[in-house]
Amino acid sequence: MTTLCELAAKLPDLIGALLDRESKLKRGRFREETLTDIITASLAAFAGPSMVIEYPDEAATGGDLDLDFWNVASRRHLRLRIQAKRLNAEKNAGKSVAIRRRAYHELLHVVPSTGAYQFDTLLKSAGMFVPLYMFYNHASVVRDPYFAGVSPAVRGINLAFADDIAFELNRKLAAKPKRLHHKRLSHLRPHFFDLAAIFCAPPAAGDDVPSPDSVYSSIREMWLKPARDSEQDAAVAQYLRRIFQHQTLSVVRDGQRRPADGPAIRFNPEVERATITFISGRTDDDRTPKISD
Repeated sequence: MTTLCELAAKLPDLIGALLDRESKLKRGRFREETLTDIITASLAAFAGPSMVIEYPDEAATGGDLDLDFWNVASRRHLRLRIQAKRLNAEKNAGKSVAIRRRAYHELLHVVPSTGAYQFDTLLKSAGMFVPLYMFYNHASVVRDPYFAGVSPAVRGINLAFADDIAFELNRKLAAKPKRLHHKRLSHLRPHFFDLAAIFCAPPAAGDDVPSPDSVYSSIREMWLKPARDSEQDAAVAQYLRRIFQHQTLSVVRDGQRRPADGPAIRFNPEVERATITFISGRTDDDRTPKISD
């Protein structure tokens, strides 16, 4: 049976290939919601006592995905909130776009209901969640010689910390004139890391999904790895350190939402976006809900 880690290696190639195929579409393109649904559907093969997939009746924000790593025995959890963005097409108004200019045009999306930039809304979840971006890239871009041998590598799926992306976007907004190219893949790539940082975190003995502690250690390593721009606000770095040290690995309090007894794939009006809960440290008593396949 395919493991989560093996799936993390296959999904980027799948998403990249699909984005390449959209050139065959007569109209439209694949939206972030579609690609995120494909990822969720791929994870459905693992649904059961260790993984519960919940869908809202109507998503509050398109393209969002919450991952909740919960250890029943320790009552600790780590929550990740992911905002998906896809790379623009190879052609714009019939003209080819140079590889170095390929960008994520919707990064500065404004939420109509609030008038706020979407990246600011995502950052406000920090503390309860670790906010991340998930970038979807075409297979042809991944293979392009322009990105050959670079590290971190461009893949069909790349992750990045929302704080790093927000720093770049705020610099763009503050620039006069606003000519900075901070939505381009070529500019944002140094902030990337792989999906494996989440799904390949090692499970504890007796578990088949990563524990919150192992995912925490893995993504914290990703945060400490790159050398950040010297202009980046020190307060942002201090804020993230505080999140990693104290807030994101927290105790699940009585009364907080947890997967209910019943099917492993279900609709739940209490969740605002698709939510996947990974249940480790399962016990034989009533602390662990009885989840059916």
